Amino acid sequence: MSRDKEYRSLQIGCIGDSIIQSKKQYDICLEIGKEIARYKQILICGGRGGVMEAVSKGVYQGKGISIGILPSNLTDPEINPYLTVRIPTMLGWARNAIIPLASDVVIACGGATGTLSEISYTWLYKKPLICIMGVGGWSQEIGTNLDFYNSKTNSIIKTANSGKEAIKLALEILES
Repeated sequence: MSRDKEYRSLQIGCIGDSIIQSKKQYDICLEIGKEIARYKQILICGGRGGVMEAVSKGVYQGKGISIGILPSNLTDPEINPYLTVRIPTMLGWARNAIIPLASDVVIACGGATGTLSEISYTWLYKKPLICIMGVGGWSQEIGTNLDFYNSKTNSIIKTANSGKEAIKLALEILES
C-alpha cells in the first residue's frame, strides 16, 4: 500500500440521476452512503438532489463526511441538506470534471446526460468506475455492455447490484 493510501481516507465519487427514479435506486444510494461512512471513507458528489442527496443522507446517518462540488454558489436552493462540506464552483456543468478528478473511484447509479459527462471524465482520467445494475440510466447501459465499454477505455469498469457490493468492490480495487 502506498504511503498516500496508508494515511488518508479514500474519496469515493457517486454520480447519478438528479431525481430518484425508484425506491430501489434510493435504497441502494442510501446504502452506499452508509457503507462509505462505515468504512470511514469520504463521499464526493455534485451536492444537489436525487442520487447525490440519497447518498449524502446515508453518509450523514453514518456520521461520515460528504463533500458536494456545487455547480453554482452557496445560495443555490437545490443544495442537499446532508453535506458536510459545500464547495461552490460557479462552473455549471463544467463542474462535472471535478467530481471524478477528486475521486479515487466513481460509482454510477442510473443517470442521464450529466452523469454521462461525469462517466466520460472518469474514463479520461483513468479512474475506476463501478456501475450499479437494475436502476436504469447510464450505469445500466454500461454495465449491460461491459465488454464493449471495457474495450474502449483504459479504466477499470465493474458492476454491482447493491450499495454494499459497490463499496466492497471500490475498496478491493483501491487496495490492489
